[in-house]
Amino acid sequence: MNFNDIIGQQEVVEGLKNSIKTNKTGHAYIFNGPRGIGKKTAARIFAGLMLCSKADPTGTCGECTPCRLFANNSNPDFREIEAGGASIGVDDIRSIQGDIMVKPLYSPRKVYLILDAEKMTVQAQNGLLKTLEEPPPYATLILTTSNADALLETVKSRAFKYNFKKNTPEEVLRALASRPGSRDKDMRFIASYADGVIGTALELVNSEEFFSLREKTLEIFLELRKAKLSDIFDMYRFFEANKDHMDTILDTLLLLYRDMLVFKETGKENILINSDKKDIILRNVGNFTVQNLIHHMGAIDTTRRMIKQNANFQLAIEVMLMKLQEESAEW
Repeated sequence: MNFNDIIGQQEVVEGLKNSIKTNKTGHAYIFNGPRGIGKKTAARIFAGLMLCSKADPTGTCGECTPCRLFANNSNPDFREIEAGGASIGVDDIRSIQGDIMVKPLYSPRKVYLILDAEKMTVQAQNGLLKTLEEPPPYATLILTTSNADALLETVKSRAFKYNFKKNTPEEVLRALASRPGSRDKDMRFIASYADGVIGTALELVNSEEFFSLREKTLEIFLELRKAKLSDIFDMYRFFEANKDHMDTILDTLLLLYRDMLVFKETGKENILINSDKKDIILRNVGNFTVQNLIHHMGAIDTTRRMIKQNANFQLAIEVMLMKLQEESAEW
């Protein structure tokens, strides 16, 4: 891949290409942006350009020894560091410090890519700081992060920072269209649901599990209208069986109510996220007041917060369903 394969992120791409063109690559970079936005892809492309013996801003030569080794993930002048568990520890950073003083073996530069750098412990960041303060002239470190605020100010101040912005719906659709086997009928919904993150869209577009969870959640949404209090306990079984996917389930519920609220307030169909479920949304929106919808969304947000705070899972879900059912029964 080269930078021409990246959809969007023009400001980032032009900045990195210009550093290659002028031969003024820095010793440290921070790539910051949402998970799945393409930071790792851009970092590897940039690393490949710095390692190539004959690179220009349009791409690597693909033929020199550094390029061939990099393509096979065996270039000793490139190292990728990521958390083996919950964090990146000081020993991981010490391994960089020991290696970085050895000059490149095949390439013009040595490149170190630290993925999810926000997972570095404070001790690890302080260890990295020593390298950032006095880096050898041939070395470049790239830190990708979805939360740059988690990095020490002393680390951030010693690196060029590039913020990756969310893609437009059209850019996400273009990425989906290039994916073999994409579901044509679901692409616009996926583009909206992914909220400008191409990685999320590509992950979901052919996920049968995601669409199955969504359909079952939609069934529960529709059943709440005629549900009795005793039905709540049967509905709970679905949530219990899918504990590991609660964010998806709660997001699905939240976006259904969000779409009804948006349509009720604006009357515009073209801004619905659940565009493929427009008929269901329009058929049910008249049964709610604006206040009903706001209360429903608040109940879902409260449930998500309680679950993240390790509250009793069954109690949190059943209370949410009862709140949704109580107001639904008034339609």
